[in-house]
Amino acid sequence: MKKLASLTVAMGLMASIAATASAAEVTGTTTTTTPTSDTAVTVSGSTYLEPFDTVITPADIKLATPQIILTKITAFHLSVGSTTPIGWLGAQTVDTTGVITTDTWGNEWREVYTWLGKAWIKVPASAYIITP
Repeated sequence: MKKLASLTVAMGLMASIAATASAAEVTGTTTTTTPTSDTAVTVSGSTYLEPFDTVITPADIKLATPQIILTKITAFHLSVGSTTPIGWLGAQTVDTTGVITTDTWGNEWREVYTWLGKAWIKVPASAYIITP
């Protein structure tokens, strides 16, 4: 019975939101205008206002960072060259910050995002690196 009541309330709420949204921003004018960012668009006798300007600008777009596909359990560390891991990552695809460095032995280390924040992994030979 509780499920039926919850479903009825949810359906009624969705119907009222849809009715409100469909009735918003419509006027009865019949003028014909050319669409621009500051004008209205006329379609079959009703005018629909432009809701907003573009929010995302080209300056907001950033290049994608490489990803690493780990095929086996890999330790992650607080710093490059650390011998004590702070955690382990299972086989998965890991997103990197784009920062790459090598240690004195020539091992490649990459900074990655983990559930503990940013950390470093020594890239294993079995890993695949996806460069966008």
